[in-house]
Amino acid sequence: MAEILKLSLLYLTSIFAFLHFLHNQISQQLLITHDNHKVRLKKNPDLPLRFRHDGAFKILQVADMHYGMGMITRCRDVMSCEFEFCSDLNTTRFLRRMIEDEKPNFIAFTGDNIFGTSTTDAAESLIKAFGPAMESGLPWAAVLGNHDQESTMNREELMYFISLMDYSVAQTNPAKVSMTENIDGFGNYDLNVYGPLGSHLANSSLLNLFFLDSGDREIVQGVRTYGWIKESQLRWLHRVSEGLQVWKTEFSCSN
Repeated sequence: MAEILKLSLLYLTSIFAFLHFLHNQISQQLLITHDNHKVRLKKNPDLPLRFRHDGAFKILQVADMHYGMGMITRCRDVMSCEFEFCSDLNTTRFLRRMIEDEKPNFIAFTGDNIFGTSTTDAAESLIKAFGPAMESGLPWAAVLGNHDQESTMNREELMYFISLMDYSVAQTNPAKVSMTENIDGFGNYDLNVYGPLGSHLANSSLLNLFFLDSGDREIVQGVRTYGWIKESQLRWLHRVSEGLQVWKTEFSCSN
């Protein structure tokens, strides 16, 4: 009987030892996995947007990059001798050079940022396309064109993803909008640009930038065509514009 108890105890000890070893191995794997996928906060630019002390506010507008998958996506509409060596990386280098040379205060991407049919991962293409802007640390924003959503994200998902990228000030739709107000599209928002810090206009919005979703494709009387700015977007634009005019009038009178 004592021998049986001894063997049972040895057996249970072996099981506990094995389970302890297995637990440690799994825990280490979980820690490694956690370290490789750390949650990271979005990097935000210095806000609000402001004019320089010399009165300038330079905007670098970037349109129709049609970015695909980077090096493996070849250029279109180039000479045959250039085709082998030209890719999305040329766009990256060109954008990086423009940012360095022009030294803008703000970068505006105005549609067809990625070419959906040329990418199997919209998020990856967006990160590569907007890479130079994020590297610069400058505030930037974007709207969508008619090709952006042709990959793995719809327009709402695209704008939400863009709004979460480093130094982006883009919005999915207006932050201040009534519950009963319905606005077509995604990526309708406005940004205020204030006077130089330390000046008497530091708390005044001197410039308002409006971004509107012009849509992608529409069917009109059986004909497939491009989208357009809708009435709901125009109503929102007029309402915000009128509100800004009233505010500026009241501000001018009080000063």
